[in-house]
Amino acid sequence: MTLFSRGISKLSLLFLLLFIPFLSFSTEEDHSEIHDLMAHLLDPAAEAIWDSAGFVITEEGEFSLEPKNQEEWDKVLYGAKVISESAFLLSRPEISKNRKAWITVSGLLKVVGDKAFEAAERQDVEELFKVGADLYQVCVACHQTYMKD
Repeated sequence: MTLFSRGISKLSLLFLLLFIPFLSFSTEEDHSEIHDLMAHLLDPAAEAIWDSAGFVITEEGEFSLEPKNQEEWDKVLYGAKVISESAFLLSRPEISKNRKAWITVSGLLKVVGDKAFEAAERQDVEELFKVGADLYQVCVACHQTYMKD
């Protein structure tokens, strides 16, 4: 990825974070199906990525979250693919209500999920950590706009 394309990617994310709050919000009817997609599909997939990169520091010492065997890497691959494919589920007209901003944010899941999948295939923990941060930013952008109390 070139410096230019990374800059464009960050600029796009900044644009979304700044302007999405002014767009339309979800209704009570959206809550059930979207809640189920988040709770049972996206949240566990995101956790598979976030729980596989970085360190935990306790009184006993510092522990790496890096997957230790192929089975653990396969869980990360699965989570990444679920995130990537969720972009299509969230962009369906009955969920997106054809809201362009919603579809744009959903599309970012495809980009981030694909990056996470590639990092997991290479077993690149450092890149997976960076992609996890990108995933978090996409989630925050969406939640700040569409997830209301």
